[in-house]
Amino acid sequence: MLEKIQKIRGFQDIYGENAKKYRYIVDTFRKTFLDYNFQEIILPYVEDVSLFKRSVGEATDIVQKEMYVFTDKGGRDVALRPEGTAGCVRAYIEEKMYAEGGYHKLFYEGAMFRYERPQAGRYRQFHQIGAEIFGVSSYLADVELISMVYKILKNLKIDFRLEINTLGDFQSRKEYISKLIEYLKNYENSLCQDCRRRIHENPLRVLDCKVESCKEITKDAPKITESLPKEAIERFEKIKESLKAISVDFIENPRLVRGLDYYTHTVFEFISQEIGSQGTIAAGGRYDNLVEQLEDHQRQHSALQQV
Repeated sequence: MLEKIQKIRGFQDIYGENAKKYRYIVDTFRKTFLDYNFQEIILPYVEDVSLFKRSVGEATDIVQKEMYVFTDKGGRDVALRPEGTAGCVRAYIEEKMYAEGGYHKLFYEGAMFRYERPQAGRYRQFHQIGAEIFGVSSYLADVELISMVYKILKNLKIDFRLEINTLGDFQSRKEYISKLIEYLKNYENSLCQDCRRRIHENPLRVLDCKVESCKEITKDAPKITESLPKEAIERFEKIKESLKAISVDFIENPRLVRGLDYYTHTVFEFISQEIGSQGTIAAGGRYDNLVEQLEDHQRQHSALQQV
């Protein structure tokens, strides 16, 4: 008797009305990106696994628990891409786009893969569309990205709220993490199993935990804004003033940290109550040091090969 062949759990077929909705959403994003002078980049689905370890962070849940990793026939350790930013930065460096000078505004779309527990709003293969800006240090780049996504979601008639926060630079974040660890260790035995591990590996993620007991513990934790230098605070104030000036409504959330290591300064999430408990429908932030980090890694790798 032949075994019945079905799609793998956590994957889905998109067809009929759902396929039409999917195409409408993607086309709406694409049109707006092009209107804002973003250029499309088509990225590989498979990347060297070290790309995500170096950029997303080895202590993140994505790298530790959620990536599809395998050794190919050439003996290389590779991964199905779990997100788009790291690959886009890798392409920016590898294709020497920086040599052209000026700034680059890129967008991409397609399937991403994470080995998550299937639940409402979560699939192991999901579809993501993203935009990145390279070569612009001004806070206005953050404002442009946030306002652009705000406009798209309004046009799609999605009910959402926008939450924003700032993480400061790497140095101020490092100082804040020391204070946070000191606070969390007082409650370590009361935290969930994941958060007890995060204290030592990725303490910022404890603030993002959805377990009620952990949320109760962290509500009185030190706030990252209390550890920021004057320049970072002023930068964040300019972003908030600019968003208000163009009628972009937002909520300031000092607990918002995002789960990836590369973020600095601005982070944001668009959250909807229409898709169940996993309500984040769009998110991102700034990553001033990621290009430099990956360039350093590539230089070190090249030096090792020469030796």
